[in-house]
Amino acid sequence: MFIILCAASSVLIAHFFKVIESRKLSTINVLTVNYLIATSTAFFIVYLHDTPAMPNGFEGLGTPLILAFFVGIIFIANFFVYSKSVDYNGVGISVAAMRISLLLPVLLSTLWYLELLTFAQWLGVILVFVTLFLLLPNKRKMLKEPFSAAWLLVLLFLGTGVGDASLKIYEVEFSGMLSKELFMAFVFLTAFLVGVTIVIAKNRGKISKNEWLLGAAIGIPNLLTAIFLIAALQQMNGAIVYSAVNLLTVLGATLLGVIRWKDRFTKIQWFGILLTLVSILLLI
Repeated sequence: MFIILCAASSVLIAHFFKVIESRKLSTINVLTVNYLIATSTAFFIVYLHDTPAMPNGFEGLGTPLILAFFVGIIFIANFFVYSKSVDYNGVGISVAAMRISLLLPVLLSTLWYLELLTFAQWLGVILVFVTLFLLLPNKRKMLKEPFSAAWLLVLLFLGTGVGDASLKIYEVEFSGMLSKELFMAFVFLTAFLVGVTIVIAKNRGKISKNEWLLGAAIGIPNLLTAIFLIAALQQMNGAIVYSAVNLLTVLGATLLGVIRWKDRFTKIQWFGILLTLVSILLLI
């Protein structure tokens, strides 16, 4: 049940991004409200948490806080690209590009932390590159049009992968210095401050009622996604949870895009979505 709820929350976020673009609302305004909710909730959880947020005190926190600052910038920038990609490329294709970005933390674990990959996982690594190429629309125009829809998918793939890889670095290097709750609170705070700065610079901080509502609508499933994922991991093997969540999310987002938003894909892109599912199974 928690796996289904986690995937449903992820698909709901993609749906709300499509709503933002279809209503011509300000993406950065909505994201700023989303991260305001995420920041408030994260610090509230830190306040309620029984265990110390910083087991070793404030000593040596410079590096993990710098990492949190970096991840926060990546998060809000990637969500912005995600919103635009959902509009230009469709829900299913955009979610598929995000999910195969699992490749980057896998490569980090292998090349930097020397974790061994099985033959199936190496096959999954190769398939990811093939899959990403198949998902890209109008490949011949990419070099001529630097701001094309295809580049949005590439940026989405890289942004999601770098963000996840950064969380891997935190887990290995700094989780003993700074609790995950406080680390994510600083990540969300950075994303919120970046959003506020841009909103003030662009329109003097004016946010419409609909942007407030959609920001809250994204913030709630954004938080629930993490809660449901943790709950599932507490009851089942991690490999099963991650593969099931990713597969259901890609399938759900594809169906949502086709049925609700009338997304249309080429035969090659449909094959790319199929390979996305295979790649996810092999990489986990």
